[in-house]
Amino acid sequence: MSLSQTSQTEKVLRVSLCLLALCLAAFNLAPSSSGEENKPQSDATSVAYFTIPENQHWDAQNRYVDSIFIDSGAPVQQLRRHHYAVQFVPLPVHFGDQSLRVALWDHPKVPAAVLTSPPGFTELGRKDFLAWVGSGRNVVFTGGYATLSAMNALFGFELEYVPYREGPYWRNDRNVGGTPFQYGPARIEETGAAYGVKIDSIPLTGYSMYDTNRDSLVFYIKYNKGIVCYVGASFGDLDEADPWGAV
Repeated sequence: MSLSQTSQTEKVLRVSLCLLALCLAAFNLAPSSSGEENKPQSDATSVAYFTIPENQHWDAQNRYVDSIFIDSGAPVQQLRRHHYAVQFVPLPVHFGDQSLRVALWDHPKVPAAVLTSPPGFTELGRKDFLAWVGSGRNVVFTGGYATLSAMNALFGFELEYVPYREGPYWRNDRNVGGTPFQYGPARIEETGAAYGVKIDSIPLTGYSMYDTNRDSLVFYIKYNKGIVCYVGASFGDLDEADPWGAV
């Protein structure tokens, strides 16, 4: 395989990881037979400014969501080319509390969001967004150190980013079982900058999906009823015509 073909394939694998991360939303929204979803939310979630009615549920019939919130940096053209049925809903993360709240209220069934840069939430917007995620939604962060800092500030994590380390990054088969990541590639390599965190800094409610030498490049963390996911790469340079984007 030529160098250019290898580079292009690795770019596609990064988008595949982003899509696998979005699939967590479908898994997370599937109703539980134990009836846990019908229990009232804790006080920590219910006091947030933006709340979701407790009687709203979504049936996950397949591994893919049908709509997602996106910010201005999301790789829309590539995703739309191979997932034409997905509705992309702009999320105004830098335009004030009113715009954010309107977007969340007007699209109550959108189960996931993709953020490619640190959101500019005010304190009120932060409370609304935390309540949205905590009520059972999935947010996927991509990018680098600035994004990790934003995750710490938003959710109170203490993620420790690590200096750039050359790949490959291996699928953590101890953790991926029962998640969409079990269908992902066994290994990934960076075609540009890759950004990871120390595995030991991931909260106990989190799991590393791809890692190497105690550094994690892809992981997710449970947050109340929702999920916070991180994919440590940029997707802005992906060729939208590449058919592997359909993975």
